[in-house]
Amino acid sequence: MALTNLLRCCEVACKEMTPMLTELYGMIGKGTAKEKADKSIFTVADGLVQCLVAEKLLGNTGVKIVGEEDATVQIQQSPFMVGDLTIPKEVEESITKITEKFDELKKTLLSDDNKTFSTLTAFIDPIDGTREFSTGLGEQCSICIGFAIEGKPVAGIVYRPLSNPPTWASGCLSEGYTSGNITQCKEPAPVGSHVLTSNGGISTFIENYMATKPAERVKSGGVGNKMLMLLEGGPKMCYFQDRGVSRWDTCAAQAILESRGGVLLKLSPLIASGATECYTYKESDVNLDFTPSEAVLSLYNCTDKSQAGEIATSASQVQPYANLAGLFALHTNDKETLESFVKIFQTLAKDTKPSYN
Repeated sequence: MALTNLLRCCEVACKEMTPMLTELYGMIGKGTAKEKADKSIFTVADGLVQCLVAEKLLGNTGVKIVGEEDATVQIQQSPFMVGDLTIPKEVEESITKITEKFDELKKTLLSDDNKTFSTLTAFIDPIDGTREFSTGLGEQCSICIGFAIEGKPVAGIVYRPLSNPPTWASGCLSEGYTSGNITQCKEPAPVGSHVLTSNGGISTFIENYMATKPAERVKSGGVGNKMLMLLEGGPKMCYFQDRGVSRWDTCAAQAILESRGGVLLKLSPLIASGATECYTYKESDVNLDFTPSEAVLSLYNCTDKSQAGEIATSASQVQPYANLAGLFALHTNDKETLESFVKIFQTLAKDTKPSYN
């Protein structure tokens, strides 16, 4: 039960980091955040959580790491730094205590089945929903830690540290393990009558679905958070989008949904032929799920920002871990239910194609 034990260690790790994140959340606007080249937000919390999980907890365990952030983190001596951002001195003691606790957790991991760990690739989104974290909507952000073997998600945890109380779910289908403190709704309801969307703008394709169904829009941030809301909302909830996210957003979410009988699929092949395909979760320098002339380049998914707005014709134009084919997530893998969505999507796509950007 190596994956179960790994998830339990990650659960403890997320709980240990929660007080630190609560402190940092109260310090947003005090030089702890900045805008990246793709216009997304980066905070010291992003760099810290990735460093603590990838290096202090999982480092030297044999697990390969794919993380969203690449900033250098220095927490050996004061002042602590994340890239060119200074970590507030008030938080340094908390960080030191966390590293000590993670040293103990790592000993537990190293005493376990290292053969399993060497087959794993971890996909980490340290703060999924950073914009919400930095704009007073912290209850919508989450820590996402997913584990894949041979490109398939097998275990994961999504943890909302700033909800009151913190809420989370974890799961591993192959070991029959599910855990967490969310209340999964199973009450009968019209399937897909509520659509989880981002807080910002949505595509015409999603607008047309809501008008046709009809369905109510439920706004919220972060893929991990919306996956938890999908479980909490039960049959009435569905989650699909044609704008791009990344593998570290969806790896943990897919593993958790599958452990509870749900699905997280690519939207494009589902619409094209009803095919239930998933993204490939492997460490790679190129995008393993690229389809020429399907996706639109954006500041978020392209390698050359000057090409934003163009159609992607080569894998060299896109980030290796960008999800370019949209996504569709549901609480169930029931064949008839999936087919009902396929019919609606295919009808809508005749008039308005998904954006895939």
